[in-house]
Amino acid sequence: MSYDVKFRKRTIEYYTEGNSIRKTATTFGISKSTVEKWLKQQRETGDLNRKYRSYETAIKEDELLSYLHSNPDAYQAEIAERFGCHASVVSRTLKRYKITRKKR
Repeated sequence: MSYDVKFRKRTIEYYTEGNSIRKTATTFGISKSTVEKWLKQQRETGDLNRKYRSYETAIKEDELLSYLHSNPDAYQAEIAERFGCHASVVSRTLKRYKITRKKR
């Protein structure tokens, strides 16, 4: 779940008014670690905007097949690194093309 930036700012304001992290977390119904994470983000970057990860979301079938042909023992993490994506993208792509990675 991702919280709105206004909610994050209000939470940090409440904390800076002199309340403890525990009281802030209880008041807003979030975990202490979330408050700590937002405080750290505020200190380091100066804003509370959400962080977005950018991964490639698709792998071309022909590129994947040629890579698997030349590297038959490659792990999904290695394939993901090669294509600049997350391992879950590799897993979904293999499943979509009905390619099994079971070692025989």
